[in-house]
Amino acid sequence: MAALKEFQIAYVGLSLGKHEFSYKINEKFFSCFNESEVKSGNVKCALLLEKKSDMLVLDFSIKGYVDLECDLCLDDYPQDIIIDSKLIFKFGEFYLEQSDEIIVIPTTQAEINVAQYIYEFIHLALPAKRVHPGGLGDRMNCDKEVIKRLENLSHSKSNKKKATQTDSRWEELKKLKFD
Repeated sequence: MAALKEFQIAYVGLSLGKHEFSYKINEKFFSCFNESEVKSGNVKCALLLEKKSDMLVLDFSIKGYVDLECDLCLDDYPQDIIIDSKLIFKFGEFYLEQSDEIIVIPTTQAEINVAQYIYEFIHLALPAKRVHPGGLGDRMNCDKEVIKRLENLSHSKSNKKKATQTDSRWEELKKLKFD
């Protein structure tokens, strides 16, 4: 994908020491991933790569916001994202993920693409319950019309339950005994 080419780091040509990279993450980035829960946003990623003779240490600092869909009213809202994470790439014979933070890459490999890691960091930072800022109790930022319709539906369902509970036919059926 040409849009993710800027996230390719050719570390073989880099000298030993620290190197800085910066990326802007927006809808163009998220559109490259088919299953992305995020469609747009404005996120900045500062990457500090430290090249050593036997490994690469990558420190990610990701800040900004992404647009999410509110679970209550289905309206979009900006969700702040602040992530500080580290990845260590060791050099070895073949690719192996030793842990969440340590990855072995073949010594024959000349570059790494950090786009997938940035994408995963952002998605792992998303809240499980997605509501407008203010929380569940404070629905001030939610779409008022949708919340009103939901409350009306909730009341009508509870009224139907009450009506079915007073149906005497069920009481008569419960009295029947089967052998």
